[in-house]
Amino acid sequence: MSRRLSIKTFILSQLLILLLGLIFIFGLNYYLNVNGLEKSYSLSKGPVTSPPKSLRLDLEQPDRDMLSFDSSIIVSGKTAPSTEVLISTLSQDLVIKSSPDGNFSTVIKLDQGLNIITAVVFDITGDSRSDERTVFYSKEKL
Repeated sequence: MSRRLSIKTFILSQLLILLLGLIFIFGLNYYLNVNGLEKSYSLSKGPVTSPPKSLRLDLEQPDRDMLSFDSSIIVSGKTAPSTEVLISTLSQDLVIKSSPDGNFSTVIKLDQGLNIITAVVFDITGDSRSDERTVFYSKEKL
């Protein structure tokens, strides 16, 4: 004896399955997202990262916005002991190592016109500090 479902029973069973599926999906979404929000950090409280405290760079020479009539200039400063310092301009890049007391110094050639000198130091974790100076070099004295 075969029993056939009526159309009304079939539609009701399909709607019940759909309703239970939607309740399950929305419940899972609520559990994963709303409960997880309580543990997340808000960016309004400040940045997630903080600058490294042990890494420093104090660029002593050249002065900011300097005018030079010499074709070379001394770049010097202080950083962590025995740290590599990258000094770069538009035309050259130099890597020097600071002394055991953290001092570094080198002479670089200037291009005629505007020279932007950037010094960058990195620590072993990949954090960096940089400082930039602008020097204008002119062959003609004003």
